[in-house]
Amino acid sequence: MIQTETSGVKAFIGVDTGGTFTDTVVTLSDGRLGVGKALSTPGRVEQGVLDSIGQAAAALGLTLSELLSRTVILTHGTTVGLNALLTGGGARVGLLTTAGFESTLPIAKANKLHGLDELDVTMPVRWRKPDQLVARARIAGVSERVDVSGAVVRPLDEGQARAAIRRLAARGADSVAVCLLWSPVNDGHERRLAALVAEELPGVHVSCSSAIAPVVGEYERTSTAVLDAYVAPVVATYLRALQERLREDGFGGVLMILRTGGGAEPVEHTLRAPVNTLRSGPVAGLAATAALAAELGHANVVATDVGGTSFDVGLVIGGAMQRASTPMVHRHALAIPVVEVESIGTGGGSLAWLDQGLGALRVGPRSAGADPGPACYGRGGTRPTLTDASAVLGYLSRLGESMPLDVAAAREAIRAHIAEPLGIGVVAAAEGIVRIAADQMRDLIRRTTIQRGHDPSAFALVAFGGAGPQYASWYADGLGATDVIIPNLAAELSAYGAVSSDLSIGVERGLVPGPVAEAGPAVAATLAELAGGIEADLPGAVDSVTAVSGRAPVLRHTVALRFYRQQRRIELPVAVPVDAAELARLESEFRKRYEEIVGAGTAADGTPVEAVGVRVELVAPVPVPPPVTRPGGAAEPVDERAAWFAGAEHRCAVYDWRRLSAGCEITGPAFVESGQTTVVLPPGRRARMDAGGHLHLT
Repeated sequence: MIQTETSGVKAFIGVDTGGTFTDTVVTLSDGRLGVGKALSTPGRVEQGVLDSIGQAAAALGLTLSELLSRTVILTHGTTVGLNALLTGGGARVGLLTTAGFESTLPIAKANKLHGLDELDVTMPVRWRKPDQLVARARIAGVSERVDVSGAVVRPLDEGQARAAIRRLAARGADSVAVCLLWSPVNDGHERRLAALVAEELPGVHVSCSSAIAPVVGEYERTSTAVLDAYVAPVVATYLRALQERLREDGFGGVLMILRTGGGAEPVEHTLRAPVNTLRSGPVAGLAATAALAAELGHANVVATDVGGTSFDVGLVIGGAMQRASTPMVHRHALAIPVVEVESIGTGGGSLAWLDQGLGALRVGPRSAGADPGPACYGRGGTRPTLTDASAVLGYLSRLGESMPLDVAAAREAIRAHIAEPLGIGVVAAAEGIVRIAADQMRDLIRRTTIQRGHDPSAFALVAFGGAGPQYASWYADGLGATDVIIPNLAAELSAYGAVSSDLSIGVERGLVPGPVAEAGPAVAATLAELAGGIEADLPGAVDSVTAVSGRAPVLRHTVALRFYRQQRRIELPVAVPVDAAELARLESEFRKRYEEIVGAGTAADGTPVEAVGVRVELVAPVPVPPPVTRPGGAAEPVDERAAWFAGAEHRCAVYDWRRLSAGCEITGPAFVESGQTTVVLPPGRRARMDAGGHLHLT
């Protein structure tokens, strides 16, 4: 149970750590809200988290310790595991698998193209399998076999297994993944192997596929278990360091971590399967977008997040976030729920450079990161970035509340590396950088929508992230979106998504594949067993959330269905008790949903539908303060400054976002500044503020 201060005002904190900045949003039980932004601190990520929380505390007139002592729940989206994967900084993994299946991971289904972007698919020189996270010498087969029904065909040879474990240790393994054939329907051998590893290699992390991803598909399951083993030691070290620092500063509440599949879970659950954190950051922004869309009456929305290192795009369709049908991370297959977010390396810190082969200007995917950062940060960076281009063009006057920009350093970086080699002026080079970056962003939106059969003109577009409001006017142009929305917490929307994410604890289990019409008894029995297990494992976090929100947690039940002998599975909610009518409804709904995803006419009536798994999720709603309604009134500028658009210099009005009233309209060229971001309105672009403080671009 929590030990936080229970009297007086209670606090909830959301933290999102990005490649350049760490954002914090604090909501208080008295309705107040505070935000903080600090530079991320690679190598000691927890320091950036505390710096950001400290800024939010100061905005509320509190010290860091005072805020943390009042905090009931701190929810955190972290990129530590993903960074370890991208930089090769994970553990030395050893893999135990069924004898005869040692090549499952290296073969990788012979895939060389899945996960490549559109450009790379057209370049055969880039065709290769995903990088191997396990050296072939550290893959060991163990003598055992379970069949498709879960029956033990060959008992586990424990003597041979112990020898295999010692062999992995001798070859340098400091983390172990276990993935055996048909463990989703009988995990006995995997659990015993985990116990043997604990005996032979005390203290070494073990990732069992049946605990992390108990689903059919041995390659995806193996890949997921290996990914978990690869990032687990790094993630665990970070989270324990963060817990310790938070405790030292007075935090006695519950630390929750955002999941790649949506929702948040207590840190103790995260440590059981750290692979669930790999894409947790972008999911928070998408969750907040879905809530905003519901508030504004939009069923279909494109969420666009421009951060320091990347541009992320996700879809909300019919009010729901979309889950990836074939989830991947850095070209590695995943067998866990993943909210679908597409990314490219185009963000504020993305480096502008010249392709010497083509003589063309490029932006990204390499980034200046947080250290040294763009040249305009004045921290030693000398390479030009997208943010440097905006500074030179006059679009930015500062970063955050107080960080001044070194425009002279930005001009010199662009002059030396872009303008002079191309024989053009610095302003023209800067406008070229912005235009190319916006074109890349717009292209990703089109690919994310059109390639999935969606017309972008049928969607509203939400622009957020620290740099989203700066470039939305350009990358939204030509899409025909029904509405272009910049939320009132645009720069901190992912952190707000974190603080407002419901606590969610889920568990799933594979079923022996069989016709859905005959699966009623197995589905009902397994759902009941899983529900009982979750209720027996209720952490104090659930009680804490329930006590504050006054809303009881709920259980959600889903069944995974697929066509006979297909790998693609679709999860659908199921009502309990499960009777024949409910099974018939499930089959009909599956065929309908399948055609929505794959295409009309693809769900042939004669093709059998199988039930292959079930999932139970306990959800405890987190309290969120009601939206604040702004009074009406006209917009009055607070300043003006010069800026460049289309090669011409303009005098532009500057507005303070916090002083704008509902219903007011602003016509570009102009800027709207908040404490953390700047909305850029080029000539001809207009913005209207609604009662909730959100800007709508026209």
